[in-house]
Amino acid sequence: MQGFPAVKILFITLLFLLPLTARTVRDVPYIDGGTAEQRLDIHLPKHPAGTLHPVIVAIHGGGWSAGSRSASGFLQPKTRWLNGLGYIVVSIDYRLSPAVHHPAHIDDVCAAITWVEKHIAEHHGDPREIYLLGHSAGAQLAALAATDTSRLRKAGGDPRAIQGVILLDGVGYDIPTELTRPRMQELLRQAILSAFTSDPATQRNASPVYHVHRGVAPFLLLHPGDSTPPHHPALLMAEALRRQGGYARVVAIPNKDHTSLSHDLGRRGDPTTKAVEAFLGLDP
Repeated sequence: MQGFPAVKILFITLLFLLPLTARTVRDVPYIDGGTAEQRLDIHLPKHPAGTLHPVIVAIHGGGWSAGSRSASGFLQPKTRWLNGLGYIVVSIDYRLSPAVHHPAHIDDVCAAITWVEKHIAEHHGDPREIYLLGHSAGAQLAALAATDTSRLRKAGGDPRAIQGVILLDGVGYDIPTELTRPRMQELLRQAILSAFTSDPATQRNASPVYHVHRGVAPFLLLHPGDSTPPHHPALLMAEALRRQGGYARVVAIPNKDHTSLSHDLGRRGDPTTKAVEAFLGLDP
């Protein structure tokens, strides 16, 4: 095209290709005037404009006092894998203890989910097909957001948008009961007390098992090990869901520990990856 600079032709070509290129929208505030922690990142798959994609809201762990939405060990390879399957991944931060206590963490998570419901269509996401994925402390928050539906509604969200919950070696599903375990690690005990105080009513309010009701989304609960021993937190959560007619699958993953269970999610052939693909209906 004579008289039309080559650089402009390249720019226009890239502009048309942009919707087909995976990218990340970073540092989005989900609360107006919120703190630096009340932000999220949107990891977008390659997709043609106009199609709506299911959404995974990823909630990091760290004992309610540490961790980050951008930690490479938490994000990858699971984000690349999910993007490749056509999912949008929204990784969120939330305020941390000891600066705050319950219900600050879960209020932030519910505010982030509400933001996703209201705005993810702007990024070709389906606001009616949202899955929660949490690791460790993030698993407790994911479970609580899905079961304490009054809290999500108070934040302005619709619990019916949550289609499934994936929990990676969580703790804190039944805090009062878990604190009675004689073999609980002292570091974990201190993290729980820092986040949820020593008040039994606060601990109970923060425990997902006491908020389970009929109509809660399906749950997949994964933990490392060869089997699921009695009184395991995942089993307590699953039993509470099943008593209310809900779906809960507990899967023990051999040859994993608390960290590798999450870090390996998304690797081809990994048993954790296979279990999540089956839960999402993505079996080959």
